[in-house]
Order: sequence, then structure tokens, then C-alpha cells
Amino acid sequence: MENKLLKELVDETRAVKKLLILQLLRNDVPQRQIASMLEISEATMSRMIPRGTMVRKPRSATSKIVGREEGHEHE
Repeated sequence: MENKLLKELVDETRAVKKLLILQLLRNDVPQRQIASMLEISEATMSRMIPRGTMVRKPRSATSKIVGREEGHEHE
């Protein structure tokens, strides 16, 4: 019974790490920095997430975020 609970906790922790990794990647945090924060190797991190997830889309010059206040753009 105790081993089953331990396995469930480990599985849940792994799932939370995967979600955190995906969110950080989406926010353009470098893979190396994420691995360092989670104290895992980049190789381990790569194995934890689905293939193609870490491919970053290049940012275009027109995709700059304009300062916003209450939903209005400022120039």
C-alpha cells in the first residue's frame, strides 16, 4: 500500500514538472535555465516532454508588444 502511494506521488510530481516546463518554454525561458531551476539535466528534460514542443517560433519585428493600459494601445 505504501509503495503504491509513493508511486502515485512521484507520478504526480513528474506531471507537475512537465506542466511547469511547458509553461516556461511557452514564455521563452531557455531550456538550459529551466533544467537548472528544476535541478535536472537538459537531456532528462527533453525526455519528459513531447517531441516538437521545444521548437521555438521566430519572433518577427512586427510582433513587439506595445505598452498597454486598461486594454488601450499607446504609441
